Amino acid sequence: MWEDRSMKESPTTASDLLSEIQGLLELSGENPFRIRAFEKAAKALSGREDLLERAKHGTLQELPGVGKGIEEILVEFLLHGKCSALEELRKSISPALFELTQIPGLGPKKAKHLIEELGISSRGELEYACKENRLLRLKGFGEKAQKKILEALALRASYEGYRKLSDVWEVAESLYREVSSKFPRLQISETGSLRRRSEVLQSLEFIATLPADLENDLDLRARVEKYFSDFCETQNVLCPIQLKWVEPSEFVYEWVKTTATDSHWEALGAPERARFLDLESEDLFYAKLGMEWIPPETRETGEEVGLARSGGLGQLLPWNGIRGVFHNHTAKSDGSATLEEVVSRAEELGMEYIGISDHSQSAFYAQGLKEEDLEAQYAEVQEVQARHPKIRIFWGIESDILADGSLDYPSKILKRFDFVIASIHSRFNMDRETMTERILNAVRHPATRFLGHPTGRLLLGRKGYDLDMEAVIQEAARCDVAVELNSNPNRLDIDWRWGPVMRKYQTLTSINPDAHDLAGLEDTRYGIAMARKALLPVGQVLNSKSVQEVEKWLRRQ
Repeated sequence: MWEDRSMKESPTTASDLLSEIQGLLELSGENPFRIRAFEKAAKALSGREDLLERAKHGTLQELPGVGKGIEEILVEFLLHGKCSALEELRKSISPALFELTQIPGLGPKKAKHLIEELGISSRGELEYACKENRLLRLKGFGEKAQKKILEALALRASYEGYRKLSDVWEVAESLYREVSSKFPRLQISETGSLRRRSEVLQSLEFIATLPADLENDLDLRARVEKYFSDFCETQNVLCPIQLKWVEPSEFVYEWVKTTATDSHWEALGAPERARFLDLESEDLFYAKLGMEWIPPETRETGEEVGLARSGGLGQLLPWNGIRGVFHNHTAKSDGSATLEEVVSRAEELGMEYIGISDHSQSAFYAQGLKEEDLEAQYAEVQEVQARHPKIRIFWGIESDILADGSLDYPSKILKRFDFVIASIHSRFNMDRETMTERILNAVRHPATRFLGHPTGRLLLGRKGYDLDMEAVIQEAARCDVAVELNSNPNRLDIDWRWGPVMRKYQTLTSINPDAHDLAGLEDTRYGIAMARKALLPVGQVLNSKSVQEVEKWLRRQ
């Protein structure tokens, strides 16, 4: 096992660099206008591919949000691979302040107060102080705040050691390609939670073997292991990598076993090794058990084994089964690309249709569209559609679900859109009964066609709302509303584990990237993986359908 030894992760893109500077400026109590400038520039530059050339030719200031100061920072970063401003800011922030502000609910002001008044310098000390009730009489805190901090600390502790799939997927694929090329006679594959495309994982697991004539070549094994170690050190791998060596005759058996969860393996009957030696493929392994091959990402609960025995896995959404996506933001609200750029990229990706759904007016933090902005966007959609006749543009809105479950904008305006995504962006801490009723009211609204990121969870960051999810899924089916499978890799919401309930009520889903830049359109693959894990039949996935079928569904009266 090899672990990342880097002291501190470095930003890999200009947008990430500016976002980190923005966060550090907030911690240091910098002027809000300067903080906002870095935030706007980070959003404007997200996904752009021309920054290096602009840095070379001195044209960065032509881009929105880039002034002289930000240009100097970007030039140093893009041309020289470093950033003095970031290094100085990192040095200026005390480790205690940085650590405490990673806890949800603790902003810089409150964190500084804890440091100055109680001498707290770490999460461990903060937890001890809470358990000793030291925050009860501290100004700005009290019993409720202390309880919330303890809950946040417990949640964060449960996330320790985990990484999101999106943080490691491309790195793992790169490692696999490089090792396969460097050692062509090595038989190697990813396995474990990585191969199952788990939304969060603790390590990258690989299984390997050498052909019989090289099986005892210890020098070759050592060189392979050193390559893994060197890769980790040079590529800033964010979690441990495990490499398991097996005998050539046992490779397929071990590949299936190490990929499987305990539930999947038990559903297979915990096959004995001796029956499955010298197999050439996993197809033969599953065939010997009397079933079709089971895709690795579905090998989770054991239910997939029953489907494989009955031949039912052929109903799953194919990896290439999405024909278009909804829930995409443009620069009109908090996206970084223009409407035409989004449409052009969707067309390049082979999509047959694209839904545009900027934020509604209540989302002031995301520059939500006011009523007077809508006419201009509608006209723009018509103009772009005329220039791109091969792809259908659906004009929509992501309407905030207000506290009582009503939607942002009056009904007469909502009726104008091709579709409405109803989503919660505020007041997350309602009790279970109130939150459930709030969402049910939104689902029942005649204009609602999609329920966006239905639980509001952020992977490794925030639990979902406390609500009766089955009641919501059932009501969505009754109202013919699609429960979104939000493919943003920080969300992946609805959780794939609700698959059995979705199938029980035959509730539609829509796999949407919630894209805020052009690269975000490709996050759809994460949603496809989750839909396959949920064993959702292709017929329940709205955006596997044709343009004509989608248009008919959207025209519901």
